[in-house]
Amino acid sequence: MFMSRVSQSVYPAVVNVYRQRYDNMARTEYVTEFKHYTEAVLKDPFEGLGWRELLNWEHRHFEYTRGELPKPRAEMPIDIIKQAKGRCGEFALLYNGLLLANAYECRIVIDCSTLQDKSKAVAGDHVWNEVSVDGGWMHVDPTERRIDQPLMYAQEWHKDVNLVYAVAKKEILEVTKTYRIRT
Repeated sequence: MFMSRVSQSVYPAVVNVYRQRYDNMARTEYVTEFKHYTEAVLKDPFEGLGWRELLNWEHRHFEYTRGELPKPRAEMPIDIIKQAKGRCGEFALLYNGLLLANAYECRIVIDCSTLQDKSKAVAGDHVWNEVSVDGGWMHVDPTERRIDQPLMYAQEWHKDVNLVYAVAKKEILEVTKTYRIRT
């Protein structure tokens, strides 16, 4: 995939917010608490599931809503499950937590694009994931339940994709080229 490292001072604020959430959910203590919660409360453990199975697990316990969400919105997987409904940010955070708890290398991907191409409908304001599969990064949009379709935002949603970051374990990468239609 196409990517480049970016100095920290360049990130939009939302990228730093997701960086902090990623770091918090990757803590060993949190992973343990998350596993215990799903076993004890949901009676549906996720430990040992494959990355595709984790997507199905997520959709058994969480649903999309356009309706009002609590303020502040849930930021961590346990609170997201308790909230029961959410949007792309919650879906991406929950899926990332599930992946981390199963020792997958993963990233949260944040579209920070601004509308520059007036022929496009929208820009920015979406979050999804990537998981390392067979030595490469696999696009997974847990909200849409879409796998390996990185151009869907530009082609189907008619988004002006011009600034996309991936938050990983120890870095933030600019991955716009992966999601932009090459002309």
